[in-house]
Amino acid sequence: MVTRNRRTDAGTIRRQFRHTVRSSANRSRIGMPAIVALVMAFGGVARGQDDAAPVNDFTSIEQRPGYVEAVRQIATGEERAGLATLEKLATDFPADPDLFLLHYNAACGRARLKELDAAFDQLDLAVTGGYPIHPLRREKLDHDPDLAPLRADPRFAPLRERARAMVEAIAGSWDQLIAPYEWVPPPPDDPAKAKEPLPLLIVLHPYAEERAEYAHRLFEPFCAQHRFALFAPGGRQIVAPDRFAWFGAAGEFINGFRWEQREIVKALDEFKKRVAIDPARIYVAGVGQGAGLGFAIAMRNPQWVRGAVLFHGGYAPVSLRDWNEAAAQWGRRVAWVHGESVARYPLAPLEAYAAQLQSQGLAVRLFPQPGDGALSATAVAAALAERLPWIDEVPFERPKPAGR
Repeated sequence: MVTRNRRTDAGTIRRQFRHTVRSSANRSRIGMPAIVALVMAFGGVARGQDDAAPVNDFTSIEQRPGYVEAVRQIATGEERAGLATLEKLATDFPADPDLFLLHYNAACGRARLKELDAAFDQLDLAVTGGYPIHPLRREKLDHDPDLAPLRADPRFAPLRERARAMVEAIAGSWDQLIAPYEWVPPPPDDPAKAKEPLPLLIVLHPYAEERAEYAHRLFEPFCAQHRFALFAPGGRQIVAPDRFAWFGAAGEFINGFRWEQREIVKALDEFKKRVAIDPARIYVAGVGQGAGLGFAIAMRNPQWVRGAVLFHGGYAPVSLRDWNEAAAQWGRRVAWVHGESVARYPLAPLEAYAAQLQSQGLAVRLFPQPGDGALSATAVAAALAERLPWIDEVPFERPKPAGR
């Protein structure tokens, strides 16, 4: 009855029709110690800058107070009480990317009560929201005893077929779903300017967003105004339809950022074969866990990244101190634009961490902003227009070898 959430990566999507279940994040969310302990500690606020910080924008309905108890109540004969809690949670947290888990458990509760119409309504919401993406959850549709009253109903087979079709559609279009979103400004009227290479903004989305829509909505207006090319790769962990992540659990960032970086660089090399990019004006922007990945890319690749403007993230795990010595000699500037009341990324620990990095020679500066971190195209454009000139104050030069 209790459904444990799992993410599905590219390998799982492509192999699941060969009956191979494999996922880089094939883990339970109920009781997941690493990240829930960090996010939920101290009244739901993360403990500051630590190795989990880059992925603290992870959000799950299963984290919400009362959810696990409500599911337990449904499973142990207290269906009415559990369903009442789930209804309230669905109203309070409608944007949680895995809300399909709540709807699935509500369907189970209604089916146990023989309220078939309400059960089908909830199961329809679960399937539409992405419940069947992982193959183990599709098995539950077929074998969960709580759904037994629904399977003989003529409404069940079309719903199950829709679940199958959804997964096949995602699998069939996987390469397109994760291909970077690219945007290039139209040629200017001046033929001489048309030959000039373009500055480039690489945009890395936060948890549970879709790279094209996110970059188009928030960053493309700045690029259009200032004639930047835009390159927005996408995370390869699918959370729900049109919702993707770079990383899931706390340890995934340390183990996986090099792989993500390598894939981005490979795709970027292909983009630069088609579009003339100014090699001295390549910048990284990222939000949430995209900011953590963006910081890693900027620090590890100062030979081609001019600088970074990062928003409302954890930025870096403290254990990767090998970044600092290599990056400091280049003098690349990185701006952290951070809301003063971002619950998942408290400002105070970041102030101390920025000061620590500065003491090690890194050109990192924290720019506190009022508010909770909600972004608009106007706010993004203002931050970029203000911080990119600050980055450009440092000439784009390679450091000279010692003794020369």
